[in-house]
Amino acid sequence: MERDDFDVLVIGNPCVDLIFSGLPHWPAPGQEVYATRFAIGAGAVFTTAAALSRLGLRVALLGELGSDCLSRYLLEEIRRAGIRSDLLRQREQGMAALSVALVHEGERGFVSYVERPASPPASSLSHPLAASAAEANEEEEEEGQMAELMPPLTLHELRALLARYRWRAVFLHLHPGLGPVLELLSEQSMTIFLDTGWHPRLLRDPRVPEVLRRCSVFLPNRLEAEALTGARDPETAARHLAQLAPLVVIKLGAEGALACREKQLWYCPAWPVSEVVDPTGAGDAFDAGFIYAMLRGYTLPEALRCATICGSLATTALTGSAAVPDATELERLRQGREVGGSGAEGDPA
Repeated sequence: MERDDFDVLVIGNPCVDLIFSGLPHWPAPGQEVYATRFAIGAGAVFTTAAALSRLGLRVALLGELGSDCLSRYLLEEIRRAGIRSDLLRQREQGMAALSVALVHEGERGFVSYVERPASPPASSLSHPLAASAAEANEEEEEEGQMAELMPPLTLHELRALLARYRWRAVFLHLHPGLGPVLELLSEQSMTIFLDTGWHPRLLRDPRVPEVLRRCSVFLPNRLEAEALTGARDPETAARHLAQLAPLVVIKLGAEGALACREKQLWYCPAWPVSEVVDPTGAGDAFDAGFIYAMLRGYTLPEALRCATICGSLATTALTGSAAVPDATELERLRQGREVGGSGAEGDPA
């Protein structure tokens, strides 16, 4: 069977973002505030997929949508972004996924809602249900969170799907139940880029270290890295995580990024911008810049520079993908400024 060649497979379910920016202050109970800017956009893994597509990579999204109006909007945006959509599964039911982002003074808070299927699919990749009632409740929550991150495929179905395509890399989000999935993906000789979301209970799961050992690059933000390790600073967290994942890149927001391979650290400052309009999705855009650079064979400091350019520029417009540069603009910016930052050539200590 002839196989299609792609650069990146992005796995996960997108959501709709409603973004309110320019708030005079955070909302208070019983009061109303007005934003000066507003946008509707696609978010979650869509942001990384769309940014990768804009950077000229061939990208496909493996996920799940419903038949509701939000799902139809997401499918429209996926196709508009040039992302291959034929790996998306669509159910004949509502599967709304929605986040409201409130932005004030460069920071944001979220209120999110995910409408999940009435019962988990029997063929799900997620962990088998536990025996006790307490464990069953925890497993039910885990099933729901797994459903947000992975489409309901069996390992056999995923293996068959992978046989039809040729991939250079895969991007997905951390979940404790991903061990068998990552083992299967690693058999395909793909570079595995793994990000994470803010699910504190899942980050403390004892299966997480084994999952991290199966990825190629781990891309948490500072809070996630410190929550995973119990460290109080990103350098310590990076060194701890680098004992598990071959390469760890920690996103530091306005402070830039930090990478660790074995015991060596690299630091890269954020790309300067005149105004932060909306930081929603900046980390997802950062991921895309880093994946782009690594697939082009750039050095780690150059990859950090590409990532910080994409992440910083993403904050200058509403939604995470609106202001991400294309490859021509990214290369112009990358070559016009020397890659630097304390410790760019080694350990800053």
